[in-house]
Amino acid sequence: MINKKYLPSKNFLIALSITVVIIVIVIIFNSLQNNNHAVYKNQGFAEGTSTTVTKINIDSDNDGLPDWKETLYGTDPHNPDTDRDGTNDGDEVTQGRDPLKANTAPKGQEPNDKIDPKIIEQNKKIIGSYESLSDTDKFSRGLISDIVAAAPQNGALDENKTNSIITNALQRIPLKNYVGTTTINDLNLQKTDSTNLIKNMGDYSKNYFRETEKFRLIFGKDIALIISYMSPNSTSTDKDVLTIINQYQTIVNNLIKMPVPVAIGYYDISYHLAIINDLEKIISMDKDMVGMKKGSVLSIFPSLSIYNTVTKDLSDNLSIVDSILKIQR
Repeated sequence: MINKKYLPSKNFLIALSITVVIIVIVIIFNSLQNNNHAVYKNQGFAEGTSTTVTKINIDSDNDGLPDWKETLYGTDPHNPDTDRDGTNDGDEVTQGRDPLKANTAPKGQEPNDKIDPKIIEQNKKIIGSYESLSDTDKFSRGLISDIVAAAPQNGALDENKTNSIITNALQRIPLKNYVGTTTINDLNLQKTDSTNLIKNMGDYSKNYFRETEKFRLIFGKDIALIISYMSPNSTSTDKDVLTIINQYQTIVNNLIKMPVPVAIGYYDISYHLAIINDLEKIISMDKDMVGMKKGSVLSIFPSLSIYNTVTKDLSDNLSIVDSILKIQR
């Protein structure tokens, strides 16, 4: 019979989802401790590395009963025959017997650890309901399964092992590819030669500084608001995030419209274009995350996981242009 104390109640799943968010943030924040950029300091997230998802169905003791089901039945995931009556746990469940109650009937006779058929039907419904959980809850189930499987029989996992399990689980989540939409043909290119080089570059430097300074002052606020907004009990609204997104978009529009000097051998306009495209990627990621169901960890992770990669690239490009234009922040 299924041990009801292991059943995933709604409150349990909500709490677990919040826990996963916190775990993700802590792990990724720790990975950023060495990611310091001179001018543009990121408040982003670590890059994911895997693009495939495998269904977690670990069976540590090979008894035919996956570890996550063992947590429901209350059986030992490290012992194939929890009640030590000679029949493994998976077979007992299949035969409608109680894997926690030893069969004491003589060999060849009907086992005396049979479960009431009505209870078996109830168990099937519970398992079926558990199988149809949301993606976030399935991830949580898989994470529990990993931890249960790795835990020693008489003890708890150390912090390093737990972090390793969580990191591996996160790496199985598929990532999403983001691209910028602006091309060189969209830019306001300004023909520049020796007669107007100083003036054109001076004007460009002022315009570039003005727009990127606006961005620098709000850099990272979007992700902080999104994390707050996605928490089930948060009072933040999507409008708070959309305000930052609109500010980003205004900066992008201004960078596209401003005259960009074409000075061969002096300034590489590809950096200007890269800055615009990186900002467009961030805007797309932010919109995706705000559009997801509030509190859904798995739905926003594909965007969160590459946020730091994009923001680091943006930071590097901004710093390069600052250096070329001799801008001091």
